[in-house]
Amino acid sequence: MTDISIRLAGAAGQGLLSAGKLLGKACVRAGYHVFGVQDSESRIRAGHNFFQLRISDVPVWAMKKQVDLLVTLDKERMADDLASLKDNGIAILDNATLKANIDDSRIVDVPLRQIAMDTGKKPIYSNSAAVGYVFGVLGLDIELLNGLFRERFKDATIQAGNIDAAAKGHAQGQSRSGKIASLPTIAGAPSRLFLNGNEAAALGALSANLKFISCYPMSPSTGIITYLANAEATAGIVTEQAEDEIAAVNQAVGASMAGVRAMTATSGGGMALMSETISLCGVAEVPLVIVNCQRGGPGTGLPTRQEQADLLFATFTGHGDFPRAVLAATNAEDIFYLTAKAFNIADRYQIPVIVLSDQHIADTFFTVEQYNLNKVPTETSLVSTKTLEQMSEYKRYAITDSGISPRAWPGQSKHLILTDSHEHFETGHITDDPEVRKAMVEKRARKTAKLSGTFSVQTSGTTDAEVAVVSWGSTGDTLKEAVAELGNRGIHLNHVHLTELWPFPAKQFLAAVEKAKRIVVVEGNNTGQLAAIITQSTGLRPELMPKYDGRPYIVEDLTADVAEVVK
Repeated sequence: MTDISIRLAGAAGQGLLSAGKLLGKACVRAGYHVFGVQDSESRIRAGHNFFQLRISDVPVWAMKKQVDLLVTLDKERMADDLASLKDNGIAILDNATLKANIDDSRIVDVPLRQIAMDTGKKPIYSNSAAVGYVFGVLGLDIELLNGLFRERFKDATIQAGNIDAAAKGHAQGQSRSGKIASLPTIAGAPSRLFLNGNEAAALGALSANLKFISCYPMSPSTGIITYLANAEATAGIVTEQAEDEIAAVNQAVGASMAGVRAMTATSGGGMALMSETISLCGVAEVPLVIVNCQRGGPGTGLPTRQEQADLLFATFTGHGDFPRAVLAATNAEDIFYLTAKAFNIADRYQIPVIVLSDQHIADTFFTVEQYNLNKVPTETSLVSTKTLEQMSEYKRYAITDSGISPRAWPGQSKHLILTDSHEHFETGHITDDPEVRKAMVEKRARKTAKLSGTFSVQTSGTTDAEVAVVSWGSTGDTLKEAVAELGNRGIHLNHVHLTELWPFPAKQFLAAVEKAKRIVVVEGNNTGQLAAIITQSTGLRPELMPKYDGRPYIVEDLTADVAEVVK
């Protein structure tokens, strides 16, 4: 099995993201699976960032701790970067520029800046020279990289500067070819996608017939509306950058009430401002999809770092009793389908649906197979114009056994359509009658019972093991790999993973952990938020295995930690 990790390290503004994406995309086109993680400080320039790629001939979904190849463009935290390099790895740096003068046999001095000036006359081409060098070391076909330069840059001079710099770097890198591993192009490999979680969420929304999105930019969610804004004309949608999160969510509610599929995207601090409107959706029964890309809190917290600490907030935000759904994505493959599913749930049950992503998913690049659009049929509770016109009386909030009432949009027919934030009669007229109030609360609550029966849990590993380890969201892939590794060592665990979190699928979860004598929840927060929901919903009291340092899980570390806990 091929399994190579590469780290490109430097300061913000040195083009690390561009270089990492080019390298990753080229490897995907060569037939490999690539997983690419960004690690960024909350700064526009300076600070220490890195882009780390894991390349394999089989699917990979998590980051490893040590790397085979290191390219460093600045001196800050060079010791940390070198500590991540394997003993037999290669570190590439430009000593004439950095003046690092480190005595380490793994370091190869490459005149990256000189190559950049000789070819493109600009220091920025140093990263292209570095990527070219990596191509040479790994034996990758340089034409894959040249093709990407031509696709990305329309200016012929910029194309030539990048191509020439990469060619000179490639020629020098070939002298080290075979020192790590070779990555020849895999013949007959299918065409795959290389994209991050935000891009995948945007594509999932488009596949579900999204027509309107309004957002206020907030890291790490901004990439969703940025991607959709670039696709606005071709996709036939409206994107709106609102003046704040309150305006954004209310604009989306207005669009949804008008009959189109609408969404907003934000992070925890932005969703806090949306709480009142989420409650409005509850009483007015307006479908709405909200993507919350979690980051480290509270307050401004860690804008560019990882955390899973908004689960309880999403589950209980908004005043009063009303149904909602909370889903949690695992990676760029399932956030596509999960976002599309969120629209169907919101539409069918006429409720707000919160999709929890996080910084790790949002900014990480994944290799995924081509999406299957047959898996995302459009489901709706909107009544047809013909049916509506045949009604003698239209009751927007008609009390039904399912709790789901007929929904129409203003102007669709002769019938008056009333929507309000107050409690109401079946017709929509406001009331505070106690019997009507009781009936309406119970009507809305019936949706929850119906919805929870449609949810499921995922299991892997040894499903009848005495220890069950439980995850949700982005933790799932890393824990799955750790469980597989521990299984190879004779430590057999039942891995239970959840993406559909509220209403909590208690019956399904209890069936999944039926044989377990111990339940350990692995999640990226300090308080054990999923564990609390499990206890509330089932009476079980899981053990906690929290992580809250702002960094994603790493395979080797998680494997060791789980082994220590379950021994």
